[in-house]
Amino acid sequence: MSAAVNVLVVFYSRYGETERLALAAALGALQEQANIRLRRLADLVSPAAIEADAAWAEALARMQRDYVVPRPADPVWADLIILGTPARSHGEVEEYASSLPSCGSMAGKMAAPLAADNDVRTLHGVYAASACAGLIVAPSALEGSAVASARAHGRALVRAVRALKAPTTQASR
Repeated sequence: MSAAVNVLVVFYSRYGETERLALAAALGALQEQANIRLRRLADLVSPAAIEADAAWAEALARMQRDYVVPRPADPVWADLIILGTPARSHGEVEEYASSLPSCGSMAGKMAAPLAADNDVRTLHGVYAASACAGLIVAPSALEGSAVASARAHGRALVRAVRALKAPTTQASR
């Protein structure tokens, strides 16, 4: 019997692009029979800034109905934390990753940052915040179709975490 893997998918999205990547990665994790929790980070900007952009306000209203914000117990429960961020980071994901040690030890847990358009500058900030929080950081593997890549990446990450959790067997001497 294979080890259970708990996956926390946390994302920040204004218009839905990063949400689609997060959903695809979560689907990949589910396809590998992982337990998942899907959470959207709250906006750090003022409500007035959101209301000034009708498309953002509409997308936010929908996402607030569909998702809850991460709870302190979520990262403690998780073996793998997938962190989805827009191509141009707005700081929400980095701030969340930096806050993780306040929830408990992150030792032995894996972080897997994903950025829309696989934006390297954005990923650097999320990688650094995740590593400084004590997480093992897996590189992003998005290429070609971002949604298909995110789903495949979710599957591969669960297999990697499951392998890390598997009891080691020593060869007889």
